[in-house]
Amino acid sequence: MRRTFLAAAAGLLLLAGCDTTKGADAAAPTASRLNLGPDQQRITTDRVEAAAALVPAGVRAAGVLHIGGTIDNTPPLSCYATDNKTPIGFELDIAVLTAQVLGLTPDRQITSWDNMFLGVDSGRYDVAFSNISVTAERMGKYDFATYRQDLLGFESRRDSPLQVRGPADLAGHSVALASGSTQEKIMLKWNDANLKAGRAPISIQYYQKASDYYLALQSGRVDVYVGPSSTVVYHANTAGQTRLAGVVDSAADTINSQVGAMSRKGDGIAPAVSAAVDELIRNGKYAEVLARWGLDLQKIPDSVVDPPVSAGQ
Repeated sequence: MRRTFLAAAAGLLLLAGCDTTKGADAAAPTASRLNLGPDQQRITTDRVEAAAALVPAGVRAAGVLHIGGTIDNTPPLSCYATDNKTPIGFELDIAVLTAQVLGLTPDRQITSWDNMFLGVDSGRYDVAFSNISVTAERMGKYDFATYRQDLLGFESRRDSPLQVRGPADLAGHSVALASGSTQEKIMLKWNDANLKAGRAPISIQYYQKASDYYLALQSGRVDVYVGPSSTVVYHANTAGQTRLAGVVDSAADTINSQVGAMSRKGDGIAPAVSAAVDELIRNGKYAEVLARWGLDLQKIPDSVVDPPVSAGQ
C-alpha cells in the first residue's frame, strides 16, 4: 500500500492549484523536478577531522554510524524509488552526508516509527534521522542535533474553499493525522483553543499510512490532512486530486519549529552530528541537498544541540 502511493504520484506531472497562507513553499517540489529513480547519483562530501574528532570513541572505533529511520512513502522526505525497493529521500541523503563528514560508514536501517525510538534506546541505532520534531518531552529522554526547519501543511480536496491559518479555521472540521506525531500535539492544542473561545471542536481522526489518510480525504470522511509541509506540498502538486489549504510555521503557534537527528541522552553523538551539519552548511552541500528535494526554504542557519523550546511546550 505504501509503495503504490509513490508510483502513482510519480506518474502524475500536472500541477494542482496551490493556494497558500505562507510563501515558504512557493518553490514546491514536483514529480518532474525530482529524481525518483533508483539511480540517485547522490551528493557526497569528505571527512572533516574537526567534526570526526567529536565522535564518541566506541562509534569511532567501529567506523560505522548506525542510523535508524522510517519509510512512509512521503516524498520528498522518505520513500521508495520507482523500482519499489530502493530507499530514497532527503532524510536518507542528509544522514549519509553526516556520516561522511564524520568519517563513518553509514548503516541506514529501515524500521517502524515506534521501533526507531526503541532502537535508539537499546543502542541498536547511534542516531535516528526521520523527520523527528524537537519537543521538550522528547528532549527529556533524547539529545537532538537540528538540521531542518519544520512547517505544518494542510491539504484539502480540490473543490474545498478551506484556508487554514490558525485554530478558528478548523473549528467544526475533521482532520486526518498520524498518532503520536507533532501534528497531533498541535491539533490538540488548537482544539483546546477553539473550545476556550466557544468555537466548535476539531474532530481528529488517526491514520498511519499515506494511502489511508488520502483515501479518507477523497471519500469525504475528513476535511483536511495535516502533515509535514514538505510532503503535503509535494502531494498537492503531483496527485492532481487535492490542493494546499495552508502552511503554518509551527514555532509561531506551539513549538520551536525544528527537526533534529535523535540520539540517546548524554551519549555524546549529538555534538558530532551538529558539527557535521554545520560543516555541510559551510561547504554548500547542505544547500545542494535541500535544493535537490525542493526544500530550499526549510534551511536553518546552523545546527543546534537540544535547542530551547517555546513556553507553549
